Amino acid sequence: MSSASSALIQTLANKGVEVIFSLSGNQIMPLYDACIDANIRIIHTRHEGAAVYMAEAYAQLSGKLGVALVTAGPGLLNAVSALYSAARSETPILLISGDAGFGMDGRGGFQELDQCAITAPITKYSARPENAAAILSDLDHCIATALGGTPGPTHLALAFDLLSQTTGLDAAKNLSLPPASAMRQSDLETVIKAIDAAKHPLIITGPQANRTRQPAANVALEAALGLPIICLESARGLSDSFYGDLTTVLKSADLIIHLGKLADYSTGLHARGRITKGTPIISILTDDQTAPMPAHDDHPISLMRTGNIPASMNQLATAITDQKITVCDADWPAAVTASITRRLAWQAGDQGRHPAALTAQLQFAINQAASPILIADGGEFCQWVQAGCIAPRRMINGPSGAIGGGIAYAIGASIACPDAEIFLVMGDGTAGFYLGEIHTAVRTNANITAIIGNDYRWNAEVQIQIDTYGSDRVYGCDLDEKADYAAAAIGLGAQGQNVGPDDDLDTALRTASATQGPTVLNVLIDGQAAPKFIPMKL
Repeated sequence: MSSASSALIQTLANKGVEVIFSLSGNQIMPLYDACIDANIRIIHTRHEGAAVYMAEAYAQLSGKLGVALVTAGPGLLNAVSALYSAARSETPILLISGDAGFGMDGRGGFQELDQCAITAPITKYSARPENAAAILSDLDHCIATALGGTPGPTHLALAFDLLSQTTGLDAAKNLSLPPASAMRQSDLETVIKAIDAAKHPLIITGPQANRTRQPAANVALEAALGLPIICLESARGLSDSFYGDLTTVLKSADLIIHLGKLADYSTGLHARGRITKGTPIISILTDDQTAPMPAHDDHPISLMRTGNIPASMNQLATAITDQKITVCDADWPAAVTASITRRLAWQAGDQGRHPAALTAQLQFAINQAASPILIADGGEFCQWVQAGCIAPRRMINGPSGAIGGGIAYAIGASIACPDAEIFLVMGDGTAGFYLGEIHTAVRTNANITAIIGNDYRWNAEVQIQIDTYGSDRVYGCDLDEKADYAAAAIGLGAQGQNVGPDDDLDTALRTASATQGPTVLNVLIDGQAAPKFIPMKL
């Protein structure tokens, strides 16, 4: 007879899971053992949070379910902040955690914790099977829920005394998901009529429908519309430098369609003056997304439901094309493009290499790569990169606003796309969160060129202090030259190089690109404020 552990792991393998990101611990060792026979690869990380970040990146870049496996108590708690990021980025991951045995419930068992009470608010589904027979049914529900509707994380807590039970369980076969359903015909007709009547429409999507994750749906809908689709997936919202002066066209819009994008602070809906009063807003959300709650009566919202956002994007594209709809005024597409590609002018400072100059050199390196992926962590430096770099595929730190997951994201992307060259950018502050994962990148031979934009400070917070309290009130956010990130990378088995203001960054980038495995470039930069057109206000 098989054990509950082997039935669960073989079920995952049958459902297409090839890799699990994990940090080991007592309660999950039966699952490690089961991975041998199921031929599932374990990427063993140095922190549980990193395992979840890797699973998030893997899911976004592969289009598959990402799976993370952690142990009980502090292992689960270490994973929770990264789980929040996956929830906000609408990424389908399954977090499996070991748990104290049922036989010790309420008796002070080793690492006893009500895990589901912690994860339920930030997952689509969280369960602790009460017997071995329930494990596979709960697993099926976790996977279907993670992948269905608006994707997101689910959690399965497994009591240790269930995992090693000998059972008559047979591993389940491949999961058959129902076909993705789009909008009802009546809702589609309403949306098409609104688009036909509008002169200045804007279509705004969320992270589940970005260009990296849904390239075909974006191409089809943009071609039908004849104007760019806006994907708001940054915690900075309208201040995201990737979209330049977006607020100008937002205020000129006479129809705004939120396609899977929640009407939150990032859309400008809750700040007076960002959207012209009375502009109609159509909110097309999946059945499992929360209905919008406008902050005031200036912007009426029409709510419509759909089973799947990419399916609805294709549905709209087909209807617009088939019905030969005139989408907008002839000059509107150019106005939208000009607004979102507009960039603030910059002047070189006297403190060293300007981040915009670094960005231009990075863009050249990206252009030379055969299959580049850009990973941008949070912070001011990465906003310069987002303003100046374009890559066929990219991933940012997402709507959660969490920083520091960049190294883990790059590893997950490398596992998903082993032939790609990963360009990772992060500040010296963010680099410190999961610096030890550089060794994970070495052990997995991840092809990563990591650039640390080092301005010796937590610059995002410095800029907040300057804007809010004055330049004489900057406090507690300094870092310094004592941290040698290149030496640390070398110590962890990677290649590393310090690049000063007068050093040749182009050569350093070429050398890094030609080197298999991870390379860390610690690039000294001038600490400039992000090139945003409007301040970020919460």
